[in-house]
Amino acid sequence: MFNTPKGEKSEAQITAFEDTWTWNIESERCIQDLKQIRGDLAELLDLLVRTLGKNSLSAYLVMMAIRLVELHRVLKSTGSLYLHCDPTASHYLKMILDIIFGAKNFQNEITWKRTTSHNDPQKYGRISDRILFYTKTQNKVFNVLKLEYSEEQKKRYKYEDENGFLKRKI
Repeated sequence: MFNTPKGEKSEAQITAFEDTWTWNIESERCIQDLKQIRGDLAELLDLLVRTLGKNSLSAYLVMMAIRLVELHRVLKSTGSLYLHCDPTASHYLKMILDIIFGAKNFQNEITWKRTTSHNDPQKYGRISDRILFYTKTQNKVFNVLKLEYSEEQKKRYKYEDENGFLKRKI
Protein backbone atom coordinates (compact mmCIF):
# COMPACT_ATOMS: atom_id res chain seq x y z
CA MET A 1 0.00 0.00 0.00
CA PHE A 2 1.09 3.54 -0.67
CA ASN A 3 1.09 6.46 1.72
CA THR A 4 -0.87 9.57 0.84
CA PRO A 5 0.63 13.01 1.44
CA LYS A 6 -1.09 13.02 4.86
CA GLY A 7 0.59 9.73 5.75
CA GLU A 8 -2.63 7.70 5.45
CA LYS A 9 -2.64 4.36 3.66
CA SER A 10 -4.19 4.40 0.17
CA GLU A 11 -6.38 1.47 -0.83
CA ALA A 12 -6.89 2.69 -4.41
CA GLN A 13 -4.68 0.12 -6.11
CA ILE A 14 -6.14 -2.94 -4.44
CA THR A 15 -9.84 -2.05 -4.30
CA ALA A 16 -10.63 -3.67 -7.65
CA PHE A 17 -9.36 -7.06 -6.44
CA GLU A 18 -10.72 -7.26 -2.89
CA ASP A 19 -13.70 -9.44 -3.67
CA THR A 20 -11.80 -11.90 -5.85
CA TRP A 21 -8.22 -12.34 -4.68
CA THR A 22 -6.86 -12.94 -1.20
CA TRP A 23 -3.27 -13.45 -0.16
CA ASN A 24 -3.07 -16.98 1.24
CA ILE A 25 -0.98 -20.15 1.29
CA GLU A 26 -1.72 -20.68 -2.41
CA SER A 27 -0.13 -17.32 -3.21
CA GLU A 28 2.99 -18.33 -1.28
CA ARG A 29 3.04 -21.69 -3.08
CA CYS A 30 2.84 -20.00 -6.50
CA ILE A 31 5.90 -17.90 -5.73
CA GLN A 32 7.78 -21.03 -4.62
CA ASP A 33 6.74 -22.84 -7.82
CA LEU A 34 7.87 -19.87 -9.90
CA LYS A 35 11.30 -19.97 -8.23
CA GLN A 36 11.75 -23.41 -9.79
CA ILE A 37 10.25 -22.49 -13.19
CA ARG A 38 11.27 -18.84 -13.72
CA GLY A 39 13.63 -17.52 -11.08
CA ASP A 40 13.79 -14.07 -12.68
CA LEU A 41 10.01 -13.75 -12.53
CA ALA A 42 9.93 -14.98 -8.93
CA GLU A 43 12.44 -12.26 -8.02
CA LEU A 44 10.23 -9.57 -9.55
CA LEU A 45 7.16 -10.90 -7.76
CA ASP A 46 9.03 -11.10 -4.48
CA LEU A 47 10.00 -7.44 -4.88
CA LEU A 48 6.43 -6.45 -5.76
CA VAL A 49 5.01 -8.34 -2.77
CA ARG A 50 7.55 -6.75 -0.42
CA THR A 51 6.73 -3.31 -1.87
CA LEU A 52 2.93 -3.60 -2.13
CA GLY A 53 2.40 -5.90 0.85
CA LYS A 54 0.63 -9.24 1.04
CA ASN A 55 -2.77 -8.08 -0.15
CA SER A 56 -5.31 -8.80 -2.86
CA LEU A 57 -3.37 -6.96 -5.59
CA SER A 58 -0.25 -9.00 -4.83
CA ALA A 59 -2.29 -12.21 -4.78
CA TYR A 60 -3.78 -11.31 -8.15
CA LEU A 61 -0.34 -10.61 -9.67
CA VAL A 62 1.11 -13.89 -8.39
CA MET A 63 -1.86 -15.92 -9.63
CA MET A 64 -1.74 -14.18 -13.03
CA ALA A 65 2.00 -14.75 -13.33
CA ILE A 66 1.75 -18.52 -12.90
CA ARG A 67 -1.08 -18.64 -15.46
CA LEU A 68 0.76 -16.41 -17.94
CA VAL A 69 3.84 -18.66 -17.73
CA GLU A 70 1.63 -21.61 -18.66
CA LEU A 71 -0.09 -19.69 -21.47
CA HIS A 72 3.32 -18.80 -22.89
CA ARG A 73 4.39 -22.44 -22.70
CA VAL A 74 1.43 -23.73 -24.74
CA LEU A 75 1.28 -20.84 -27.23
CA LYS A 76 2.43 -21.62 -30.77
CA SER A 77 5.56 -19.81 -31.94
CA THR A 78 3.40 -17.70 -34.26
CA GLY A 79 0.82 -17.00 -31.55
CA SER A 80 -0.23 -13.81 -29.80
CA LEU A 81 -1.55 -12.91 -26.37
CA TYR A 82 -3.99 -10.07 -25.74
CA LEU A 83 -4.38 -9.40 -22.02
CA HIS A 84 -7.31 -7.14 -21.11
CA CYS A 85 -6.75 -5.35 -17.80
CA ASP A 86 -7.65 -2.12 -16.11
CA PRO A 87 -5.12 0.63 -15.33
CA THR A 88 -4.97 -0.48 -11.68
CA ALA A 89 -2.62 -3.37 -12.47
CA SER A 90 -1.63 -2.97 -16.14
CA HIS A 91 1.81 -1.54 -15.36
CA TYR A 92 2.63 -4.46 -13.04
CA LEU A 93 1.29 -6.99 -15.56
CA LYS A 94 3.43 -5.41 -18.30
CA MET A 95 6.58 -5.99 -16.22
CA ILE A 96 5.53 -9.61 -15.67
CA LEU A 97 4.81 -10.11 -19.38
CA ASP A 98 8.12 -8.47 -20.36
CA ILE A 99 9.91 -11.16 -18.35
CA ILE A 100 7.77 -14.05 -19.62
CA PHE A 101 7.52 -13.07 -23.31
CA GLY A 102 10.59 -10.85 -23.55
CA ALA A 103 10.36 -7.08 -23.94
CA LYS A 104 11.17 -7.42 -27.65
CA ASN A 105 7.91 -9.34 -28.14
CA PHE A 106 5.79 -6.53 -26.73
CA GLN A 107 3.78 -5.30 -29.70
CA ASN A 108 1.48 -2.64 -28.34
CA GLU A 109 -0.63 -1.32 -25.50
CA ILE A 110 -4.12 -0.84 -26.83
CA THR A 111 -6.46 1.56 -25.08
CA TRP A 112 -9.97 0.17 -24.88
CA LYS A 113 -12.35 3.10 -24.51
CA ARG A 114 -15.51 2.27 -22.61
CA THR A 115 -18.78 3.32 -24.20
CA THR A 116 -19.82 5.13 -21.03
CA SER A 117 -17.65 6.71 -18.39
CA HIS A 118 -18.10 6.14 -14.68
CA ASN A 119 -18.90 8.98 -12.37
CA ASP A 120 -16.07 8.69 -9.87
CA PRO A 121 -16.43 11.24 -7.07
CA GLN A 122 -13.30 13.20 -6.16
CA LYS A 123 -11.33 12.08 -9.28
CA TYR A 124 -11.46 11.87 -13.05
CA GLY A 125 -13.82 9.23 -14.41
CA ARG A 126 -12.43 5.88 -15.54
CA ILE A 127 -13.15 5.65 -19.23
CA SER A 128 -10.64 3.12 -20.54
CA ASP A 129 -8.97 -0.22 -19.96
CA ARG A 130 -5.74 -1.60 -21.38
CA ILE A 131 -5.05 -4.51 -23.68
CA LEU A 132 -1.44 -5.64 -23.60
CA PHE A 133 -0.49 -7.29 -26.90
CA TYR A 134 2.48 -9.69 -26.95
CA THR A 135 3.68 -12.29 -29.42
CA LYS A 136 5.59 -15.41 -28.50
CA THR A 137 8.27 -14.75 -31.12
CA GLN A 138 9.04 -12.25 -33.85
CA ASN A 139 7.75 -14.95 -36.25
CA LYS A 140 4.19 -13.83 -35.57
CA VAL A 141 1.06 -14.00 -37.69
CA PHE A 142 -1.02 -10.83 -37.75
CA ASN A 143 -4.30 -11.02 -39.62
CA VAL A 144 -5.79 -7.66 -40.51
CA LEU A 145 -9.54 -7.64 -40.14
CA LYS A 146 -11.46 -5.71 -42.75
CA LEU A 147 -15.16 -5.14 -42.26
CA GLU A 148 -17.68 -3.50 -44.54
CA TYR A 149 -18.45 0.11 -43.70
CA SER A 150 -22.00 0.95 -42.70
CA GLU A 151 -23.83 3.53 -44.80
CA GLU A 152 -23.34 6.02 -41.95
CA GLN A 153 -19.57 5.43 -41.96
CA LYS A 154 -19.36 5.75 -45.75
CA LYS A 155 -20.86 9.25 -45.54
CA ARG A 156 -17.77 10.43 -43.61
CA TYR A 157 -15.45 9.81 -46.57
CA LYS A 158 -15.15 11.75 -49.80
CA TYR A 159 -13.09 9.28 -51.86
CA GLU A 160 -12.89 5.54 -52.42
CA ASP A 161 -10.23 3.35 -54.03
CA GLU A 162 -9.47 -0.39 -54.22
CA ASN A 163 -8.26 -0.33 -50.58
CA GLY A 164 -11.32 1.36 -49.13
CA PHE A 165 -12.60 4.79 -48.22
CA LEU A 166 -10.40 7.91 -47.90
CA LYS A 167 -10.97 11.39 -46.48
CA ARG A 168 -8.52 12.81 -49.02
CA LYS A 169 -6.71 11.55 -52.11
CA ILE A 170 -3.23 10.20 -51.55
